Amino acid sequence: MGILSILFGACSKKPAPPSPTATQAHSSKPLVAPPEVTVETEEGFHDLLFYIQEHRRQSDGSQTIRGSGTHKGRPLGLEIILGPTWEAGSLGDIELVTYRGTVTYRSAGFESDAFLQVLDELYGTKLNPTAMGTETRFTGISLGGDPRDLTKGPVKLKLFFESGGQDDYAELFTNIELAAHRLEVHEKDESYRSPVIRALRAR
Repeated sequence: MGILSILFGACSKKPAPPSPTATQAHSSKPLVAPPEVTVETEEGFHDLLFYIQEHRRQSDGSQTIRGSGTHKGRPLGLEIILGPTWEAGSLGDIELVTYRGTVTYRSAGFESDAFLQVLDELYGTKLNPTAMGTETRFTGISLGGDPRDLTKGPVKLKLFFESGGQDDYAELFTNIELAAHRLEVHEKDESYRSPVIRALRAR
């Protein structure tokens, strides 16, 4: 399967193919406090919005983002870690520089357990996870921006999870905009809802 098909697969929610200037993404409305995470959900999809409380660059070059939000008054939170190494590439004839690396969803405690439980509720998957796993590692490919340095501007990432079984394969989008304190967790396709929950839950 070609890279365009992988990144923008049919029959699912997908961003428009990026232009050569896609790395200069427009700025979104800044957040000043943790929002109701479903405030920007589109019809038919469940896209969650978090307030970036903290961004840290570690000694190994990795970057940690702490996001927080609420759902019906319930506090939610998670940490996302961008790996230290990102391999530059290109996207077909679009002339867009892409970056490939690792993205880890890490539990921040009970607020992350609540995040996964709310996600299970919104998705209607009825898997009833009791806790989020300590860490879940994804392969990430940028669709815009430079994940090596989040201070340069908005970054849009598509994440892939594989554990060896076809039923466990999952995809989702993660967008980060430091200047606006925005962390977005967007779903790719309804068929990935159960695999996403299974990937993130504690074993």
